Amino acid sequence: MEVIYLSYINMIMEIISSVNFQPSSLLELKNILTNEYQINVDLETLENDLKKLLDDFEIFLNKKKDKYLSNRLANKYKGQISIKHRDYGFVSNPYYPDFYVDCEDFNTSMDKDEVLYSVVEDRFGSSGYKAIVLKVLKRNYEYLVGELYFKNNKYYLKCNDKRITQTILVNQVKKAKSKDIVRVKINSYGELLKCEVDSILGDSNTIGIDISSIAAKYGVLREFSSEVIDEVNNIDNNFLEEKKRRKVYSNNIYTIDGDDAKDLDDAVSLKRLDNGNYQLGVYIADVSYYVTENTLVNQEALIRGTSVYLVDRVIPMLPVRLSNDLCSLNPNEEKLVVSCIMEIDNMGNVITSSLEEGIIKTKKRLSYSKCNEVLENGYSEEIGYEVDIIDNLKLMVELKDILKEKRNRRGSIDFDTVEPKIILNENGEAIDIIPIERGVSEQIIEEFMIVCNETVAEFISNMDLPFIYRVHDKPDNIKFQMLKSMVSKLGYKLLGIYPKELQKLLNSLDSKDNYIKNSMLRLMAKAVYSEENIGHFGLASRFYTHFTSPIRRYPDLIVHRLIRKYIFNNDNLLDELQYEDLKNKISSIALTSSDRERSAMECEFAVNDMKKAEYMSSFIGNIYEGVVTSIHKFGIFVTLPNTVDGLIRSDNLRINGFNFDSYKNIYINRNSRKISLGETLKVRLINSNKKTSEIDFELVYNNKGVSRYGKYKGYRKK
Repeated sequence: MEVIYLSYINMIMEIISSVNFQPSSLLELKNILTNEYQINVDLETLENDLKKLLDDFEIFLNKKKDKYLSNRLANKYKGQISIKHRDYGFVSNPYYPDFYVDCEDFNTSMDKDEVLYSVVEDRFGSSGYKAIVLKVLKRNYEYLVGELYFKNNKYYLKCNDKRITQTILVNQVKKAKSKDIVRVKINSYGELLKCEVDSILGDSNTIGIDISSIAAKYGVLREFSSEVIDEVNNIDNNFLEEKKRRKVYSNNIYTIDGDDAKDLDDAVSLKRLDNGNYQLGVYIADVSYYVTENTLVNQEALIRGTSVYLVDRVIPMLPVRLSNDLCSLNPNEEKLVVSCIMEIDNMGNVITSSLEEGIIKTKKRLSYSKCNEVLENGYSEEIGYEVDIIDNLKLMVELKDILKEKRNRRGSIDFDTVEPKIILNENGEAIDIIPIERGVSEQIIEEFMIVCNETVAEFISNMDLPFIYRVHDKPDNIKFQMLKSMVSKLGYKLLGIYPKELQKLLNSLDSKDNYIKNSMLRLMAKAVYSEENIGHFGLASRFYTHFTSPIRRYPDLIVHRLIRKYIFNNDNLLDELQYEDLKNKISSIALTSSDRERSAMECEFAVNDMKKAEYMSSFIGNIYEGVVTSIHKFGIFVTLPNTVDGLIRSDNLRINGFNFDSYKNIYINRNSRKISLGETLKVRLINSNKKTSEIDFELVYNNKGVSRYGKYKGYRKK
């Protein structure tokens, strides 16, 4: 009955949202439903259902004419506002690219609030239009983090978040004092935020408090409750009974991880079979054996959703006894695993596969850095890897290449981005930024985990039972058209929204146009968790899940539980009610996990941005070469080779004679000198603010100007 009702409501929305829809009365809408869609509904029911849509701001009513309107006809849209700076933001739209919002039009909205807005002309904007917020529908911020200060007999919060434009009054400080870093709960919204202290994070001079503050802002919990710790400490690690029924693997099994990793949740083995195929074993820590439903640690893991990896710490999803000890596949220790054993042919096809409960004892803990070195330079006594290990690594490279080639054939997209490694000193201060590229051994593990995740997802999908998938939708058509327009001006072709097309574009990029990768990443939808399998666009895969990291990702733990239920316990005959209940439960977990993953990623990016600004603050006045990676009416973002991004503000560009051409999305001066995407510019660092994570450059420019290719004529370093 509910499905039929939703279908009927969706039909109403489809009618009103269509481009050809004209303002219609209640009776006119009833006639459309009856005559065109053969849906018979009485006027009272229809009116009540339309009222629900009105209350949700999905449709609108012209009260004078008593006519129902679409959001386009009413010029009222729901969207999420993204405030990039105190001065401006952008708001999403279901039909058009994001609209620019001036700070004077925020109307008390805060970053990521759901808002109702209208669109008006803007003769200064790149699109010719801007948005004005009419009303905040749903608040994003519940807590804020900052430094407490006392002024005029009142406490206020100094929040370093450049997106917060309001004054923050703290009515209840509890035991906090001035200069403490605190998290506050917002009790009242508006131009003045009224708050109370929720927790005290520490003194502003405490080492690492800068990172702790950002973690608290994103709701990343560091400490576990004493109740959770007690429960974990009481877990019995005696699995003698498990030994009697589980398969004990005796082949050469290795973990390959980063040098400082402690939560080792995956191990691999590989051998060549007599028929020429490969037998790949992927062994994953059996976290679900220790973390069961209806326990405090399970509830805590669901709330956290994921482990968070910051520059100086790991904030784990599970307490250390589980993540680094009981579950971690430490060398020469017997560990419980769930394994996926695959036979793979020379074209990368999985011929046979099995999911099994097992016990392993890894032969050796390998590291990415040492594996990369021996694969590049051969045997080294200093590294200490035996010849048989090196031979096995070479076989792994062989299979890695086969699996990668198979992904390439089907159109899998690989951005191969450079990640920063930020080095801190003993005081927690950033002293270096090293760009890190994936080595061969990282690629080995990536390919092995991908094929394993695909195999597990397809196996369960074929059982037609509720499951949690890792899905990735195709890009939004509007954003795709913007990318297509941009790359066509640079001489590249993009024919359609298909993985293969985007892969071809990536492979054809000239080195000077590598900045397009960033534009493509912004184009892509975010991968999420879902009970519905829509496939994975980026991997060009029909079936995908996350099975391989249950120590640090909650969805992987759910995958293991479902495997145990369906396969190991043979509990796979569900009636209709059981099926729907389990599917709804998985749907709720998928939403929560996607949200926590998003927060964790934003937290990691925010910490990196803050530490980059801290590092660059020691180099004010230095001159650098960087690439223009995005252009806006407020300025140009330039990326340096060490991954640092900085802004040349439009004021500085105008001083140098450059004005923004919104149609061509370039800056141009009177002499037709242009600054466009992909240009190499020389810039001077003029500001690097750790508190706001803002880095500002100025254009190094003289009267001889900038050449089309960004090389400076007549420039001398002083």
